[in-house]
Amino acid sequence: MNFIQVIETFFVAGFISYLITPFVRTMAIKLDYLDYPRDNKVHAHPTPLLGGVAMFIAFFIAILMKEQVVALPQIRAILSGSFILLIIGLIDDKMGMMPNFKLLGQFLAAMVAIKAGLRVDFISNYYLSVIFTYIWIIGITNSFNLLDNMNGLSAGIAGIASLFFGIISFLDGQLITSTVSFALAGCAFGFLKHNFPRASLFMGDSGSLVLGYVLASLAILGKWKSYILTTSLMVPVMVLGYPIFDTALVSIIRIIEGRSIFQGRRDHSSHRLALLGLKRYRTVLAIYGVCICLGLSAVIVTMVHWTIGIGLGILVFISMSALGIRLSLVDTKRFGRKKSVNGQVE
Repeated sequence: MNFIQVIETFFVAGFISYLITPFVRTMAIKLDYLDYPRDNKVHAHPTPLLGGVAMFIAFFIAILMKEQVVALPQIRAILSGSFILLIIGLIDDKMGMMPNFKLLGQFLAAMVAIKAGLRVDFISNYYLSVIFTYIWIIGITNSFNLLDNMNGLSAGIAGIASLFFGIISFLDGQLITSTVSFALAGCAFGFLKHNFPRASLFMGDSGSLVLGYVLASLAILGKWKSYILTTSLMVPVMVLGYPIFDTALVSIIRIIEGRSIFQGRRDHSSHRLALLGLKRYRTVLAIYGVCICLGLSAVIVTMVHWTIGIGLGILVFISMSALGIRLSLVDTKRFGRKKSVNGQVE
């Protein structure tokens, strides 16, 4: 495959996602797939869900167009695992689901990928490698599920992360990983037009779970070539740095406060940034900027000397730690719903 054949999945997925999202929105309204305002929600009116269905269809079609990509067992496993999580998400969006059942679905999706040979290779012991792979896939999947708390946040971060995975893997000659990454970026950005800054529909759990799962799988599928193991591991951690940061921040704070980490509340890093004075759409744009900087750092790690990579890693760790400490001091009880004159949430 050449560059045109690789990058065309981005445009195909993006076009399909953008085109079918309004039809999926109409279907969501007819089927009463609506997200109603609740105490832990920031929107003021019932909003259609099923955006995840549009993204999955776009991603699936774009990948099926590439026979040499689908021929790889790991890719077929990723598509199968994504479908499992799509169904889990649809059930949860419609009827609600206990966290344990959602975790079971994520475990099954991870099992499908691992059975196909998708596991981390920096751990020599097979069983430890499998255990780490389970933790990684389930953790990143949940991180994107948790990130879906503001218009455009989860989809935008997923699009940026997959775009950088696509660029880095292409530069390293990993064309299959690059093709899948660009397809995921396309479907995320195609949907984003309908979800940011004003949302005509939400992706729902069916979207956030699939995005997180595919990104977690891509991080394992790619061989992030570098001079030493440490910087090789830094690539996926940097590209997915913000979801990891947000999940860690929320989990630590909730544990300290004696609450379940699965208890929904407006206490994420995005909510805390908004409380510092940023409007919500500017908060999302600021987080996009952080993700782009992290992605560029990952590119530098792979393309430049490893000492620069280590230095960047230390700088990123210190910066994210300082940001986490500052955000942890924000009083989230002040986070309320503020309506403008037209009834929309600001």
